[in-house]
Amino acid sequence: MRAPIKLSVRSLDLFPDTAGKEQIMIRIPHIVAHRGASIEAPENTIAAFRVAQARGVNWIECDVTLSADDQCVLIHDDTLERTTNGSGPIHHHDLATLRQLDAGAWFSDIYKGERIPTLSETLDTLAALGMGVNLEIKPSGCDAMKLAGEVAREIANRKDVPILLSSFDRDIVAKMAGLCPDHDCGWLVEEIPGDWQAEYKRLKASALHVDHKQLTAEMCAEITGENVPLICYTVNDPDRARSLLSWGVSSIITDNPALMTTVIPPIK
Repeated sequence: MRAPIKLSVRSLDLFPDTAGKEQIMIRIPHIVAHRGASIEAPENTIAAFRVAQARGVNWIECDVTLSADDQCVLIHDDTLERTTNGSGPIHHHDLATLRQLDAGAWFSDIYKGERIPTLSETLDTLAALGMGVNLEIKPSGCDAMKLAGEVAREIANRKDVPILLSSFDRDIVAKMAGLCPDHDCGWLVEEIPGDWQAEYKRLKASALHVDHKQLTAEMCAEITGENVPLICYTVNDPDRARSLLSWGVSSIITDNPALMTTVIPPIK
């Protein structure tokens, strides 16, 4: 059985100017629940995180953005319609308004009344459950640098939850290296650019998060051969998961942790 990967916030290979400084390590398991157990519960809600934990998965991935009054909240889309009974851009509504919305009834009557969680509430819940989080910083129309700053402020003193940051926004990835020196930040990509090695180093990223559909064994070998941790989204087919892990992928992010844990037991 393969051991979980270790990501270093202070990678001496990538950050030679950090030589001699303390290394802080976090451990990422092979299975991470995408927006919680989002095939069984409404995504990016406390309920989905609790279901993931009940399925034996001890890490979740979720999305964080800002309300109109600059509060960190969890939701994926730029607008409210798909996953709540609200409408319009998320960043046009203040926290009090967002907290009144129903974020569970769209999925099932069982989850009627589920609310959009704040980042603080989420971290408190994960700490109580003994879980870690891949926190995707998602501007969703708000000011990206303001969002980065607010996330950094909220997680600055959180020693009770293992946190891996990530973002598609290259400016955010680069910014977090300075704002959060004690936390890793992965670079999210849909397509791997031809100059990915140089850009990865420029951004001071700690992992590459890739849409699994574009990966081949050869591409995985190229990436991992550069000593770059490779995390894939969103993998729901067990055979594909086995192949990716055999190619050197460190972690898969899945909507269906219950299924994946039957074929790839999580390592705690």
